[in-house]
Amino acid sequence: MDNPISINLGGDNSISNLAFIWTAKFNNLPEVCQFDFESGKENLFKVVQDNFSNLEYFILWNKEKVFTVDLINGLIYFNKELQIKGEPKENCRLIYFRRHTVELNQVGKETNHKIEYHLGFQYLKDGKNQKIILIIDENGNWVIGD
Repeated sequence: MDNPISINLGGDNSISNLAFIWTAKFNNLPEVCQFDFESGKENLFKVVQDNFSNLEYFILWNKEKVFTVDLINGLIYFNKELQIKGEPKENCRLIYFRRHTVELNQVGKETNHKIEYHLGFQYLKDGKNQKIILIIDENGNWVIGD
């Protein structure tokens, strides 16, 4: 796969399979990027999970496309343009995961591998849990999904 991030970290690292990487911005904590480009080490998503209460912005990006979840106001931006808006939302919690789909042939050899990024947030409205999620393909095309 041609990696649109195209960053040479050296060695065998998981960035070569990713179309997007994440950056987390926290209140009163340093920003954390999925990959430390100086050392070539990957920061596990657990760093974000361990600091959810301080998370303000979660950014999924490559060289051309940037998706930003604003957890302070309950908004989602694509390339700095507001995409998901509406009434103010409180107590927003990040939703982020990758879904891998692998197709195998009759002898069990991989014939296709696709990654979708699920990015958004959940919040309470009238006492009920609500969620807004973007489903993003490896080319950066996206739809609002469940």
